[in-house]
Amino acid sequence: MRTSQLLRLRLGIRLSVIVGIGTILATGQTTILAQTAPATLSPGLAEVVKLSQAHMSDDVILNFLKGRPGAYHLTADDILYLNQQGVSQPVISALLQSGGGSPAPAPVTAPPPAFAPGAAAPPPTAGPAPIMPASPAPSGPAADASFSSFHDQLAPYGTWLEIPGYGWSWRPAEAAMDPSWRPYSDRGHWVYSDDGWFWQSDYAWGVIPFHYGRWFSDARYGWLWAPDYTWGPAWVCWRHAEGYCGWAPLPPGARFEAGVGLVFRNGRVAADFDFGLSDRYFTFVAYNHFWEPDLRLHILPRAEVSIVFRNSHVFNDFRIVNGRFINEGIGRERIALYTHRPVERVYVRELVRPGPVRIERVERGERIERNPRNDHGDKNRDDRKRD
Repeated sequence: MRTSQLLRLRLGIRLSVIVGIGTILATGQTTILAQTAPATLSPGLAEVVKLSQAHMSDDVILNFLKGRPGAYHLTADDILYLNQQGVSQPVISALLQSGGGSPAPAPVTAPPPAFAPGAAAPPPTAGPAPIMPASPAPSGPAADASFSSFHDQLAPYGTWLEIPGYGWSWRPAEAAMDPSWRPYSDRGHWVYSDDGWFWQSDYAWGVIPFHYGRWFSDARYGWLWAPDYTWGPAWVCWRHAEGYCGWAPLPPGARFEAGVGLVFRNGRVAADFDFGLSDRYFTFVAYNHFWEPDLRLHILPRAEVSIVFRNSHVFNDFRIVNGRFINEGIGRERIALYTHRPVERVYVRELVRPGPVRIERVERGERIERNPRNDHGDKNRDDRKRD
């Protein structure tokens, strides 16, 4: 009895398999059951799924992968899940190929660039992130300012490239998609703080590249950011013209040293030094648009910038006060005079403990906070008043 039941069971299974195969051959389709996320799915793969579901292009996702250290060892469940979530075949193939990759070499500390700001650098090497070098102690609000920290936070938003003469530098996705993109001119505005003129960016990644490091322009890759670990409200050079205000990112090698003054490539320079920055590096706006919440809509066209630039002069005011870098630029009183409105000052607190680099969104007249850990136990917090 048991033998006959077993034979009938085996026969039923075989018939089911034959019918299933016949259906596949007839329709040319195979149905795969919906996959849930495998328990072993890595955070990196989860981010790839997130980017894919946000309809990011393959180029953006592949650049994201290039900026991530390490290899991805996909299981069959991982592959099925990625496919079911809409991740493209080129991206899955790149993930599979990364499994056999070797660790990236440790970078060599880059010397100051041996060419003028904005000159085309030698061809860079794109690839995975380097082994993180030790970083000097930061003199700013975040004790966690380091190459490793900056790399991990910026990797989802652009590509890390090794540029000869500059070392490992970061290219935002915006610069890759729009050749006319430039820093300190898009999705942001100026706020006057107790550290001087502060660039308040609306980019998710803006808390780092607009307050640490320096920007430079490459003929092939557009604007790139070179890491540095000293915080500043904005690392820019200012210019004034009749009716207009302009600024440009300070190039790598430019810094301000206490007791020394303004330094560029290890040589002391005067406050009116122009760093070799021509008109093509500057953003200009009319003073009556200086306070706009999104300056992108009001910056002068490039053809007009060259005319205004020729009639402008450098107007910098850099200082070190109690170990903090101050960028007064054109100055609070002059901006109030030229824009015909009072300038409110917003206090930027020094970091009292190591913590994540973060600045909450600021509208004019609101307070800026740098460290979420300071939200508790700060007895003086309510004593800070706006001027």
